[in-house]
Amino acid sequence: MTPKHLVVTFDKKAVKDAPSIATDGELDAALEPELFAHYGLPYQPGAGGERRLGRR
Repeated sequence: MTPKHLVVTFDKKAVKDAPSIATDGELDAALEPELFAHYGLPYQPGAGGERRLGRR
C-alpha cells in the first residue's frame, strides 16, 4: 500500500462488482455477510455477536 496505490488479491472486476459502500459512509452490519460472500470468504460474527470488519 502506498499513498496512491493499493494492491489486493482480487481482480479489478470483482472489486468493481462488490456491494457498494459510500466513500464517507459506513458499512451497514446487515450487509457484512453479503460482502464476505461476494469475495468467497466465510462469515461468522465474533463470539459475542460483534461485527467482523474494522470501524473507523
